[in-house]
Amino acid sequence: MRGSTDGLILKEIRGVLFPLLVCLLLFGVAQPSLACVEGLAWGMTLDQVKAHLGETQSTGDSQRQRYIAHDVKLDQIPVSQVMFDLDQDKGLRSLAYEFNVDDMTEVLASLRARHGQPVSTSIEDKRHTEQLWVWNTGDDLITAVKSDSANRQQFLISYRPSRLRPEML
Repeated sequence: MRGSTDGLILKEIRGVLFPLLVCLLLFGVAQPSLACVEGLAWGMTLDQVKAHLGETQSTGDSQRQRYIAHDVKLDQIPVSQVMFDLDQDKGLRSLAYEFNVDDMTEVLASLRARHGQPVSTSIEDKRHTEQLWVWNTGDDLITAVKSDSANRQQFLISYRPSRLRPEML
């Protein structure tokens, strides 16, 4: 009797473990690192980035393959322009989003909700003030900058692949 009970328990354990292992394999396998927004990943080609962002223009920078896309939306928030760099061999290497300063609070709150408390600092001189917020997610290094000068305010968020995983420190 005991042998049949042990066999039933083993079957039940296998019945639970097998689906659990399948789930772990499906969701635990490394996915391409997202680059800021869903649908973009580090290493994408220009055609793949264009398919997500729409029409882009080259900046003509001979040092880098730098491109700009205008009138993009990040979820429901308008982005005045997105600048991104491509490497010939490594694909998408960095992204920078320029938002209206009025959207700064919502964007920063969303970043904080997703990635936790940032490291932050301020830089001030007579004609210029900058506030910086930095997150290292392990996959991405995210830097948000609010810049105030005499006649212009800007709010930018830049993303690039992280070179240091926080758990290594």
